[in-house]
Amino acid sequence: MITIYGTKQKEETYGLIATAWHGADVGGDILIVQSNDMGGKSLQKTIEKHGFSVFCESKNKARYITIIRELETPNIINKWLEYTQLTMVEATGFYSKPGLFGWNKVDVGSKILVDKLPELKGIGADFGCGYGYLTRHILDNNVNVTTHYALDLDERAVEACGKNITDDRAIIRHADCTQKIVDLPPLDFVIMNPPFHDGDGEDRGMGQKFIETAAKHLKRKGVCWIVANKHMPYEKTISEHFHAYEKIAEEKGFKIFKALK
Repeated sequence: MITIYGTKQKEETYGLIATAWHGADVGGDILIVQSNDMGGKSLQKTIEKHGFSVFCESKNKARYITIIRELETPNIINKWLEYTQLTMVEATGFYSKPGLFGWNKVDVGSKILVDKLPELKGIGADFGCGYGYLTRHILDNNVNVTTHYALDLDERAVEACGKNITDDRAIIRHADCTQKIVDLPPLDFVIMNPPFHDGDGEDRGMGQKFIETAAKHLKRKGVCWIVANKHMPYEKTISEHFHAYEKIAEEKGFKIFKALK
């Protein structure tokens, strides 16, 4: 048996199913667990429509969908396998894949942030770089940035960012931005659009830890630029770890902070 926990992104879940299909023995079970509020009922209908040998249960506000791995591979499995690969997203001009934050669009908050940024210089970092939207903007528009670190815990993001960013000033690394990062030099600036979801729940602590880590790595008088959904309570954390801060903008459900070390 292979067990899959479905995600909010249906394309990511399809990719997981295709990967499991190719990893299962013929006659083996592929169990997909998907909560109803993340599309469990819709997923069940999709799987049944494509003619799999399937058994479904509904309990605990979720769907439990068991597929039998057959000898012949349905065409839809090979199509779904494409969701596990980096592909160019026409709407953004970036390589990405399902599972990454905002994988097939430009996040509204990130767009607002880049519109508010001044000219930057020195050594910087993008905490939680994703597929690289903020990092590319920084490098394309700031000739006086000497080195820029793109950091993310998700290996898929590191892979995508490496494909999207070709500037020699970029250093793209796997890193956990909720804690002090090894071998990171003192920084002149940090930019971030911190994550605030853990599975299907909200985790405000992740963004707060991103802010704490940024304060540890910034030089004296270094600057941290933060975009957040307006309901996220980051002001207290910023005031505890920075000398001063100001809210630069609040629009379209987001707020932009400039914090000084």
